[in-house]
Amino acid sequence: MCRAPGLQSAPSAGIARVRGRAESGLGSRGEAATMRRLFWVAWVAVALVVGTGCERPASQRAKSAFVVRPETIDFGPAALGRTKSFKLKVTNGGRASYRVEGATSTIPNVTVPPFEPFTLGAGAEREIEVHFKPEVEGSVQGSLELITDADAQGQVPVSGRGVKAFVEVPLTELDFGNVAMGFVEMRQVTVKNPSDVETPLAVSVQGADLDQFTAEHGEAPTLAPGEERVLSVAFAPRRLGAAAAELHIAVCEGCEPAVVPLKGMGVASKLEVTPLRLDFGRVALGASAEQSITVRNQGTESLRWSGVELQLNPGGVYRVVSEPVLSGGLLAAGASVEVRVAFTPVVLGRAGEGRVEVGVREQGSSAPGPKVSLAGEGGTSCVAVKPRDLDFGVVAEGMTATRPVEVINRCRDSVLVNNLNLTTAQGGYFTLAQAPASVTVPAGQSAFVGITFSPRVGAAGRSEGRLAVSVRAGSTTSTEGVTLTGEGRAFKPCQYSLPQQLKFGKVPVGAEVGLGVTLRNTGTEACYLASMQLVSGSDPSFLAQPVPNHVLEPGQKATLVVRFKPEEEGPFEGLAEAWVNHPTLGHPLVSLVGEGVKGCFALQPTTVDFGVAKLSCGPRTRELVAINECIGPVKVAGMTLEQSGEEFSVQSANAFPSSIAAGGRVRLTARYTPTDDGDDAAAVRFRLEDGSEYTAGLLGRGVTKAEQTDRFFQESKAKVDVLFVVDNSGSMMEEQQSLGQNFAAFLSAASAAAVDYRIGVTTTGLDESPGGWSECPGGAQGGENGRLFPVDGSRPRIITPDTPNAAAVFADNTRVGVCHWNEQGLDAAHRALSDPLLYNLDDSRTPQPNDGNGGFLREDAKLAIIFLSDEEDFSSQPVSFYETYFLALKGNDKAKLSINAIVGPMDLATCPTSSSAGSRYIQLANTTGGVVESICTPNWAASLEKLSNSAFGPNRKFPLSEEPADTTRIVVHVDGVQVLSGWEYDARTNSIIFDRDSAPAPGSLVEVTYPLGCN
Repeated sequence: MCRAPGLQSAPSAGIARVRGRAESGLGSRGEAATMRRLFWVAWVAVALVVGTGCERPASQRAKSAFVVRPETIDFGPAALGRTKSFKLKVTNGGRASYRVEGATSTIPNVTVPPFEPFTLGAGAEREIEVHFKPEVEGSVQGSLELITDADAQGQVPVSGRGVKAFVEVPLTELDFGNVAMGFVEMRQVTVKNPSDVETPLAVSVQGADLDQFTAEHGEAPTLAPGEERVLSVAFAPRRLGAAAAELHIAVCEGCEPAVVPLKGMGVASKLEVTPLRLDFGRVALGASAEQSITVRNQGTESLRWSGVELQLNPGGVYRVVSEPVLSGGLLAAGASVEVRVAFTPVVLGRAGEGRVEVGVREQGSSAPGPKVSLAGEGGTSCVAVKPRDLDFGVVAEGMTATRPVEVINRCRDSVLVNNLNLTTAQGGYFTLAQAPASVTVPAGQSAFVGITFSPRVGAAGRSEGRLAVSVRAGSTTSTEGVTLTGEGRAFKPCQYSLPQQLKFGKVPVGAEVGLGVTLRNTGTEACYLASMQLVSGSDPSFLAQPVPNHVLEPGQKATLVVRFKPEEEGPFEGLAEAWVNHPTLGHPLVSLVGEGVKGCFALQPTTVDFGVAKLSCGPRTRELVAINECIGPVKVAGMTLEQSGEEFSVQSANAFPSSIAAGGRVRLTARYTPTDDGDDAAAVRFRLEDGSEYTAGLLGRGVTKAEQTDRFFQESKAKVDVLFVVDNSGSMMEEQQSLGQNFAAFLSAASAAAVDYRIGVTTTGLDESPGGWSECPGGAQGGENGRLFPVDGSRPRIITPDTPNAAAVFADNTRVGVCHWNEQGLDAAHRALSDPLLYNLDDSRTPQPNDGNGGFLREDAKLAIIFLSDEEDFSSQPVSFYETYFLALKGNDKAKLSINAIVGPMDLATCPTSSSAGSRYIQLANTTGGVVESICTPNWAASLEKLSNSAFGPNRKFPLSEEPADTTRIVVHVDGVQVLSGWEYDARTNSIIFDRDSAPAPGSLVEVTYPLGCN
């Protein structure tokens, strides 16, 4: 029996429908006759179809095969009210195509976002996103059915479990506002454990400016049942301008974290320093290069000028050539001065980075001045040729590849590139891309020499050559050489896909949209791609970094990321090009169009950059917002996502078409899941009712493997600021005397390492003593309130290596008296190191003159805090607040913070003279890796020596910027030599810690390389 193509199922379908009607109550004789006639008509229709045409028997037809991976969807735990996403891969494992029209779920809280129907050809694959948003606790089970015409059934079992979030977090933004450089601003976030069991608390800061924000999990890494905890978050600007990051708090195991946006602004509005980095380039050994720094007072009052100081000068290669001497030490309002700095290299290669501090600040303040970074390279000539080794990689026969060689003039005068000589040792041909004319390169500028590699037809394999560049500087001529390599290979004509046009739509003037031109190898043979770039003559509002020439395997893609930033209203055009191995279609072109506008509708951000993402780490999500600032509603006719692959997805809070009210916002969530190595790009397009189109770009880069290398410089002469906080209660007289008498033991490590130290003392008292039993010296009656002792200035308040008879001065400064009763040591340390005491020479709140702490804390120095008390701390904030603040004060660099304690031990049986255990001091010291000693120590000299090693010893702890994915693969180098022993990884602090005898020597470069996990 033969069946008509496409109609073989029609009779059975018709019969099924009729049978349904009969079963529903057609019982009369007339109705039965009607039923028989319908059956007869149906079978006659089948016979007629059979007579009109036939196809192969079903056993011989090509079959489709519906395959999903994984075969079941298990969402695992998901927090109530939060959406958890899952990527289901649908594959056609057969030979015939099938169509997927939609999807339905038997579970109300498991949904599939609407998608356009699609057809899967043989071997093709497609991802479908599935969402689970539980509303109640407990397990759910059911199935997801894909509506498809495949031979196999399209059902997928689904399971999940709704769980109460173990942490509740208010999703509010933390805005720190404007914060001056060198200061710390604090904010708080409240989290709560709503469950009846103890739950973990995982807190992290992520984002581009994470180094400027600090957050801690609080007193303990867990939350007790029902516990509500206030978490402290600090912002310490290290750079001028806006800073943004995110506070991530895990809400349940396996769930998406709660995200609290963080933002702040680093300001120094009264001062302009340009540039903030001097790069001297390559300078010949023994020669010097100079550059200038301009300092301008933009305020309305004079600023105090104290000159310029070289803070970091590895190898002694930098020096200040000239600096102004200003009348009265003041930089007048509106005035500007110039500072000149020189670089004189002594060895070949890149010099260590230097730093110069410009001593300009408000009058009466000791806040750190602005810093300018210094960089340079020692060489045989002030002219550099880069790269030294130019590898063209694989190039297709019949095509060429051109790469630039840069000649950089770092001399004081112009130089002449007067001879270019190319030689080919073997293989293909190396030629100049331009005429070999002499080129003058002005001082501080570059010239480019194009080199072209052409493989020899029929001679596949490695090619080698050399470029010699002769440079004349004055009366001296030097020759620089560049090694050239390449490989020729025969390719079959490339089959590829590429859009004809890249549309940026309407872009607000001054905003930037990044989109991608993606060329994909759609054939079964490898392709050679060359010179994927912007065409010369494109409007300068379009920018793109060329894609390096390389081979595209079947299915692989290459993406040219093009950024469009209109500076004025109107249309803009450009052109992108590429070259592939094809006899007639070898030079594809893509037109670029965009329009700069000044309107009231906008997308923010205009470019969402997901950064580098490991393929094994799952999706990354970001938000973007459609904003209507018009005086009336805006009708959005539609929103579409355009991409060449399926790496991106976008979900909107609104369905389109819809109207956005005046002043309204529509939030969208973009998700990036890379599937292969390389750049990915997509466009989110909003089409308004008037036909105008606004675009936001989505960018990301997928990597299979990712490593991080952290670099640390062991300071050649350490700077340490030491703050002693001494208990001034009635039971502390003997301990104060012991501290002063054994000060020489404390300075032992400092003297051995020639440490540049500053030592100050304050007390645990905040308010003046009411008196009645003893008087306290120093002028504050025991209420130092963070001010360095003695506040009356009867002795030096800051002890340095230059202080005469330093040990005796310290002994006197530790005798702070025994007049107080309320020990608040942590508050005292916080107030000593915060505004208004931190940088001001005088505390304007008190009648005593010059009682501020200005001049004590240095930005580039290590901070050591030592608490001395026989009583518990009764300060106002949780311990985590102080840990967060002190760490932020040192730029999140744990290696620059040492908190130590000589206090009552936890076991008071070993210390009967202590009133109570100093548990809060001990907790803070332990969390920062400090030293804890008993206040009943029988050997004060030995205890102080331990503290000395902690404060002054060479840095042995190097905190890593990320968590290693595999700690067994950590590799440590010191000055380029791998170190196999003498160090360990400490998971608690995420640090590399060297043994005391293996600490890197002063001036060493420490490099730690490790594999990255998932953020």
